[in-house]
Amino acid sequence: MVAAGFSQLVRVYYDSLSIAPKGKGVVITGCDSGFGHQLAEKLHSMDFHVYACCLDEKSRGSLILHSIGKITGRLHVIHMDVNSQKDVDNARHYVENCLPEHGLWAIVNNADRYDVGFLEWLPVETYETLASVNLFGAIRVTKAFLPLVRNSRGRIVNVSSILGRVAAPFLGAYCITKHGINAFSDVLRLEMKSFDVHVITVEPGNYLSSANSDSCKEDLVLMARHMWNRLDGSLQKDYERDSLERQLRIGELLLELSKRNGGFVTNAMTEALYRVHPKNRYLETSMFDKFLTIMIYFLPTSLIDRLRLMFHANLLSVNR
Repeated sequence: MVAAGFSQLVRVYYDSLSIAPKGKGVVITGCDSGFGHQLAEKLHSMDFHVYACCLDEKSRGSLILHSIGKITGRLHVIHMDVNSQKDVDNARHYVENCLPEHGLWAIVNNADRYDVGFLEWLPVETYETLASVNLFGAIRVTKAFLPLVRNSRGRIVNVSSILGRVAAPFLGAYCITKHGINAFSDVLRLEMKSFDVHVITVEPGNYLSSANSDSCKEDLVLMARHMWNRLDGSLQKDYERDSLERQLRIGELLLELSKRNGGFVTNAMTEALYRVHPKNRYLETSMFDKFLTIMIYFLPTSLIDRLRLMFHANLLSVNR
């Protein structure tokens, strides 16, 4: 018992070690709203130099960050579409010209987007659009800023999703991109070991509703019905309208089950940046999602498929 207590004390001390943020720069993508915006404000309050990359420099979130930066000079708002190599190169040039004393400490690849629909419904252009932002955008940004991070022996934080582990019907195109970002992170983590650069993956659960649950449900319904209306008659006949309504109801119920305070995700991203010994992965999900993740790794696939379909059916019957 004494040994266990001592081991716990050592672990607590080990986890409490942190770096000094002052004079260290962090590039964050997707700062117009959501986790990226929250993280930019939090890191700035901790004395980091923050380069907040926003798609729309006139968005409400961008303007808020800009006003904060005008006061302290430590928060820079940069226009960046991660699809555009020109935008990424311009951002790299800007950061290089105003690096703080200790250089660029980290990149946080947070920008992403999603779309809904069964795989057969989605045009190839949808797959390409999501991959361009969620996967190739992160690769593009990482390649541009990696030499600066290697110089400081810093961090690369890639924001993935539980859907990079647990593939979900109706969100298939998004799942594909998140599986890709997980693979990118795993390989890069091994390749950066010799440079003493930490590569960390943050995997949120179902946080689509963390900011505004009602708005999220409305967006989900609008996107799905827009996709349905674009289908040709033969696909609509084969799938039938009931399949759409059923999947929408399942999605709404899963949002409720998986809902959790989004602050846990921002805290995990922060910890990945300032702890001396960060985890390789931060799985920030509800207990329901964590249980599902464990089952998928240890039970046969055929059994998991049956259990998930049964769960969806029971979910609908209980919540009629």
